[in-house]
Amino acid sequence: MSRPISMLRLTPEAAGKLQQQCTKASTEMQELTRYRKEFDRQLALLIGNDSLRQLHKDTKNALLLADLVKEVA
Repeated sequence: MSRPISMLRLTPEAAGKLQQQCTKASTEMQELTRYRKEFDRQLALLIGNDSLRQLHKDTKNALLLADLVKEVA
């Protein structure tokens, strides 16, 4: 038997504050995404598309390795 999940109840003030924080975080994410895309575009012009792809691949692998090391520790 499963019980229904209870609803989280917030005061209007708490809901408003949470909505403001969510909006701020979403705006910051959009700004960072826009910046990263432009940065990648300009970097590709400087070093070439193949070098940029390799840089992205190496960075992703380095981050995965760092996560694995952290998990093991």
